[in-house]
Order: sequence, then C-alpha cells, then structure tokens
Amino acid sequence: MKIILGSWGLSTEPIIKACEEMVGKSRKEIDVAIINEAINGEPGDHRWFAEELTHLTGVIGGNLEFIDIQVRPMSYVKERIAEADVVYCFGGNTDYLANTFFKTGFDKFIPEILEKKVWVGSSAGSCTLCHKESEEIQKAVFKEKREAERFLDIVPIVFLPHLHGHFKFGEEEVKKASGFTDLPVYALSDEAAIVINGDEPLRVIGEDYILAKKGEVIVGSKR
Repeated sequence: MKIILGSWGLSTEPIIKACEEMVGKSRKEIDVAIINEAINGEPGDHRWFAEELTHLTGVIGGNLEFIDIQVRPMSYVKERIAEADVVYCFGGNTDYLANTFFKTGFDKFIPEILEKKVWVGSSAGSCTLCHKESEEIQKAVFKEKREAERFLDIVPIVFLPHLHGHFKFGEEEVKKASGFTDLPVYALSDEAAIVINGDEPLRVIGEDYILAKKGEVIVGSKR
C-alpha cells in the first residue's frame, strides 16, 4: 500500500516530496484521478474545495481528471483510474463518502487501487480508509449526525482531521476519543500527513499532530 493520509491533501512541500518519491515521478509528470463525492454531502460554502483544488493545480503538472463514481459504471471508473498515478480523494461529508463507496461497489476496488497507485486522502478522503470514530466523538468534535456505522477499516487507526483548525479541538478531545477504541487515534493539522509506504513503518510528516491510545496521549503536538 502507498497512502498519504492528510487533513488537506498535498498541503506542504515535505508531503509533496513524499508523494513524488512513492510515485517515482516528478510532480510535473504526475497524473491524478480526483474523487470528490464527499462534497455532495456537505452543505454550505464550498470555497474550501475551490481553494484546495486551486492549490492542487499549482502543485501537479500532469493530468487532473475528475472521476464520477456515482454515475459511471465501475468498469469505466477502473479504466480511467488505470491511467493515473495518484488517486486524490477530497474531503466533505465523511459518512456520505463512505456510504457512496459501499453503495457503488467502489469499496471493493480500493484494495486494488492501493496495490498499484498512490492514494492521497484529504480529510474525509483519509478518514474513510481508517476506522470510524465513536458516535460520542463525532457529535462532540465534528457536530455531525451519524449516517454511517463503519468506514473501510483498511488502515488500523482512527483519523481525526483538522486538529487546531476548523473544528477547534485539541489534546483533551483526542485523549477522550482514544478511550472509545483499542486502536491508535491520530489527530492531524492541515500541515501534517501520515505516510504509509509498503512494509515501512507508518510515519508522520509535520509536527502538529497528536497520537493517543486508550485514553492516554502518546505524542503531543509540537506546534
């Protein structure tokens, strides 16, 4: 598996370089297939999407192709993703995105993607590959109604995006979240990302993140 789990995708130079290394190409040559279904479940101002997309167009020099997994047959989706180096999954409503993956059958294709491509998650696009947070944390931190009971459970962690950012949560909330699960809970700011590269140990790029396990903070933010 080659995965970058971020709160804001390819937000910093070190994260971009990690992507280049895993793809084996310069950013000027990388082709990206974009999954942006999560935005369909997110009401309100979508300026954040426009800003992140603008940033991505400035980073990536290859093709940027939107792949509609809700309308197109999965055979078409597979053909188009086969042409890309990176699958970039945008944020939005995470429960909506997870349910879309299950309803369309895209969830069954993701393990194949992870064998051949680099997955770059941004917020919801990262969370869905991991295990779902508890209902208590979803309500307290993200102020969301629970519409999905599980995520894909591919990466054995709970991922909490936008630490110290949009949702205004910090160490106490992360510590509490870890008390509801036996899995490690990682909370990352928009300037940090988790990198999973094959059999190499999971590593975090950036210093603004928190790791908690079973109600205890293991790594605190160095922000």
